[in-house]
Amino acid sequence: MTAPVPVGTRLLHIGLPKTGTTTLQRGAAVNRAQLLGQGVCYPGTAFNHRDPVAALMRRPLGWRDRGAVVHHRSLWDGLLAELRESRADRAFISHEFICESDDRQAERFRGELGDRLHVAVTLRGFADLLASNWQQAVKAGHTGGFEQWLQSVLKRRKGPTVGTFYRRNDQAAIIKRWTELVGPENVTVVIVDKTNPDLLTESFEDLLGLRRGTMATRPVGGYAANRGLSAPEVELVRQVNMIMHTQRYDWHRYTSLVRHGLIARIQENRRPLPGEPSPQLPAWAARVALRRAREYAEQLQASGCRVIGDPAALTAPVRTVDAVVQPTELPLDAVVEGIAGVLSAADGLGPFFDHAADGLERRQARDALLERVLDPGTTRRVLNAYRATRHLPLRALGVAAGARFIDRAVRTITRK
Repeated sequence: MTAPVPVGTRLLHIGLPKTGTTTLQRGAAVNRAQLLGQGVCYPGTAFNHRDPVAALMRRPLGWRDRGAVVHHRSLWDGLLAELRESRADRAFISHEFICESDDRQAERFRGELGDRLHVAVTLRGFADLLASNWQQAVKAGHTGGFEQWLQSVLKRRKGPTVGTFYRRNDQAAIIKRWTELVGPENVTVVIVDKTNPDLLTESFEDLLGLRRGTMATRPVGGYAANRGLSAPEVELVRQVNMIMHTQRYDWHRYTSLVRHGLIARIQENRRPLPGEPSPQLPAWAARVALRRAREYAEQLQASGCRVIGDPAALTAPVRTVDAVVQPTELPLDAVVEGIAGVLSAADGLGPFFDHAADGLERRQARDALLERVLDPGTTRRVLNAYRATRHLPLRALGVAAGARFIDRAVRTITRK
């Protein structure tokens, strides 16, 4: 077991992206009360701390030329106020945007969170994360194909996603920045390893002084888990992106229709067919990426920070193909689910024809019923839990249990 950070520490998890951050944040959010009961404050009510983090960084959310939003500083101030008022032994803040920080932004985090700051970095092999990073770029509106994107990123050509990619994934630069800022003794690196999937959650439980299993979560569907897309599914999204850009859709409309409509429904309601390919590196790209991965691993070893996990996982070979083949056919069920997701989102019902999207005034009757007995934040969490278990065969039992809970609550309030 890893020794916990000292009492009074604020543990700042900065990512990197695509290193299990969703799993970790879901484990903290779902079990927020259990964490607090064991002396750990996971502030706020949201799934993660994206919005307050972006507010402190003054980082725009969305496309800078079409609809980007910069959150007000008050979001961060609210998080900080909760930390100051909390009597918990430790605090946990997590979002992968933080790894994009330049020197001034990193200094801002240290200044705000104080001297008892410990930085946690989650790393994955550089070669292993390339395909998922391209896919994430496509899910954010990128229109370039995989081969084109690899050429730009690995040869460091100027392009719309290259700068962002290295701000998030230059492992050596990120480790150097934070070790110089807070000292190597205050930085812990957790290496994500496919051969040991429990290592990530258990490492953070240890760092926070939690009992093993505290941050465990129940199975969730592909939408909540942010499952990766197959090569044909990504191609469908990419083709839609080209249409969206041609028609000059803004970021808000894109996220409503594509990210939280088309993509969400495909992730949740579809399972790739046996033999359906996933994006894989061509041999040339793997050679370049593994060479860079070895350089990053050597620099990590020389950094002096604490490392949890096997450094060899950072340079492990990856599966390759001779050449990237762009899909020319799309599975019919993927297209059908995608269209259904867009239609539902266009009506303000999320991806599943069953709820109003965040920020819309129109709500369904069951939302209003819940709000008669629960506060809005709890209502949102109950509904999200319901939707996140749509794939489970025992979902009906959960619905029945929820109905009984609401019925008891209504009767209790009526008696009062």
